Amino acid sequence: MKFIRVQAKGCLNSFRQSDFQTYHKTYPLPLKTTVGGMLGGALGISPKSVNDDWLQINRFSMGIAGIANGKANDLWQIRKYESKQIQAFNECKSDKPYKTAVIVRELLYSMDFVLYLSFKDESDLNLIFEKIQNPSWALSLGREDELIKIIAVDKISLEQESCLCYHNTVLPVDLSEIKYKIEMGSNNLFSENLLDDAPQIVKVPIAFSYDNKSNERMAVKFQIFSFIGNLPISLPNAGYCDKNLGYSFQIF
Repeated sequence: MKFIRVQAKGCLNSFRQSDFQTYHKTYPLPLKTTVGGMLGGALGISPKSVNDDWLQINRFSMGIAGIANGKANDLWQIRKYESKQIQAFNECKSDKPYKTAVIVRELLYSMDFVLYLSFKDESDLNLIFEKIQNPSWALSLGREDELIKIIAVDKISLEQESCLCYHNTVLPVDLSEIKYKIEMGSNNLFSENLLDDAPQIVKVPIAFSYDNKSNERMAVKFQIFSFIGNLPISLPNAGYCDKNLGYSFQIF
């Protein structure tokens, strides 16, 4: 299969888990909707166009690998405008029409990404290959100001293989329902607390609908993914191995 392999670096990036509120916990790596947003920046199109013209019709597939070299917390103070507070302000019972609250955003520091992008149409592959190197807008992964630096963009071909060893990647499977093997001796990157490096199984939105009037976004399709960290695992089902960079991945 043909892929565009994108090697990139980020200084501070975050990929918010939607089920966390006052503490904005991040996924270890970006998923397809986030990468779709990056491609939208390269093409110079809106998030709605990315959703409708690319994500909803599975116009591209992707695999990903990478690792952060640290974490940090970003402390925000926000203003919450509520009807009771606004009414109290209008009645001169409060000196402010809002309440303040504190939110903590988890950030990933000094990230190294490798994206593997495949396309149904050869023309899309050539278009994205060109636009990533000459983007219409600045490229980011996460929030729009979480910029990335493109290190290398290559066209490569890989064949499917079975019984691969995976680490620091995202798999489109539910590991709670699949037998897998932990490869304790394959590297020494994992910490002393194996729970910190154990696979994370999460259900995330992969497609959205947009309200034509308010442009409000609502998740309409979900999928279960497993994030694999420093603790390597092997699976019997097929994937791809990039022997040059030492990563194995599956596409979704």
